[in-house]
Amino acid sequence: MRTLINQDLKVVRWIRRQISLEMKFQPYTKNYTTLPLKSKAVKIGCTVLLVLITRLGFTQKIDSLKLVRFSDAVLELQNSELVRHGVLSVCVKNVKDSQIIFALNHERSLPSASTLKLVTTATALSLLGGDFRYQTFLEYDGEIRGDTLIGNLYLRGTGDPSLGSDRFKDYDNSSKLLSRWYASVTKVGIKYIKGEVIADDSFFDGNTVADSWIYADLGNYYGAGVGGLNFNENLYKVKFKPGLKVGDAAPVLGIEPMVPGLNYANFVLTGEKGSGDQVNIYGTPLSYNVTLRGTVPAGFTSFSVKGSLPDPAKYVANLLADYLTTSTVTILKADDSLSTRSGSLGARKILDEYQSPPMRELCQQTNWWSINLYADAFLRLIGKRLSGKSDYDVASEAVTNYWRSRNADLRGFYIKDGSGLSPSGSLTTQNLTEILAVETKEKTFTDFYKSIAVVGVNGTVRNLGKGTKATGNVRAKSGSIEGTRAYTGYVTTKSGAMLSFAMIAHKYQPESSRIVSDELVRLMTLLTDL
Repeated sequence: MRTLINQDLKVVRWIRRQISLEMKFQPYTKNYTTLPLKSKAVKIGCTVLLVLITRLGFTQKIDSLKLVRFSDAVLELQNSELVRHGVLSVCVKNVKDSQIIFALNHERSLPSASTLKLVTTATALSLLGGDFRYQTFLEYDGEIRGDTLIGNLYLRGTGDPSLGSDRFKDYDNSSKLLSRWYASVTKVGIKYIKGEVIADDSFFDGNTVADSWIYADLGNYYGAGVGGLNFNENLYKVKFKPGLKVGDAAPVLGIEPMVPGLNYANFVLTGEKGSGDQVNIYGTPLSYNVTLRGTVPAGFTSFSVKGSLPDPAKYVANLLADYLTTSTVTILKADDSLSTRSGSLGARKILDEYQSPPMRELCQQTNWWSINLYADAFLRLIGKRLSGKSDYDVASEAVTNYWRSRNADLRGFYIKDGSGLSPSGSLTTQNLTEILAVETKEKTFTDFYKSIAVVGVNGTVRNLGKGTKATGNVRAKSGSIEGTRAYTGYVTTKSGAMLSFAMIAHKYQPESSRIVSDELVRLMTLLTDL
């Protein structure tokens, strides 16, 4: 039966190509227009296409006529002015048997954008389990004599991307963590520290950012690097004062929280009302010199833009030292530039062990709100667990090998990170649907499925498909990178079948991202009718 279906699919694809060659597509409007298909061969082809899809649909318990309608909609979008000079890749698979029920350009390797996060979170859950928690340790070396620690205080991380975040109501945010660590120090009677407060972020090796990320992203919050010790999602906010009219200077009102030593050159101007955040923060890891360029919208008394902390480990060490000294603990050997190092004066002793939210909750926040930092922290941990190394290239290879070992077809799978921020990373829609289909057989599938946002309900897809059949029936991860718009996830059809799907529109017409997104949502809605 599988051989028969594969043969049918080949014929279906050939006929579609012939049909698309005869279709004269007009400049894009909301309603696609075509000339009647006059060629006898094409008319016959349409009949054969319907028969083949019907047989295929029957095999998969899919409404064959609705599948033809879906196929038509995909072909119309591919041949419209929207993607005339680009490519539309679509793959739909029945997860029960991993059989493709529709595919167009599904073997083309294209940028994944943030849809890659589903691969990363699926790997993290499958490998580590939904109950896994990161640990962060407060330690000391040397010895405590009376009320004095003769030695150093250490914050040692294991890569927790959520440390200090306020996303999780039942877990400590940054201020509560500082209070917790202070209480741990004073609990053992320490009032004086003859040493330093040191951040140990040695858990991961290699650069904190991927070599393939572009310079324009690195200083922005979504381009924050991942270290062994992260804090408050490795971000800060720059608050601007927009001018009264377009083109006016937008001075910086302040930085929150304050980042000691941060220097900025501000060239930000006022943009039109409703133009949103058009600011780029140019900087590099460990550098405290940044350049601010772009525009903030008029009509606000203040407007905040998020940047990436240049050295989160050093920042949190300084923060803890300041908190201790402004409370009741005196650091006798104060150092204005607290170094990030892992050297120790003898064996360390643990004062406090903090545990992160469980992996299932971390993955849900990652997929709902597309948090690059979390996805890349998972990637680096996966690399360390599977290969002993956590640099981005080795970790990416470890993810690839992990799913290949589960017999997933990963031809064309060339990822560079875990978040999809790298424009040179690529994969196929076949890869995505294959991994999602394989994931349904994993013990952690329930956690994974719940981690994906529901179209029209929550996450980054909460405003999509409202009032359509997609609402409640489609779980999807959105992805957007320059010139690429993508969605991938699961759809529950009218017949009750679960399908994995992936759609990538690459190099569509500039300034038409919203329209492309609407059309892809229309395709997702059509899938629910199958």
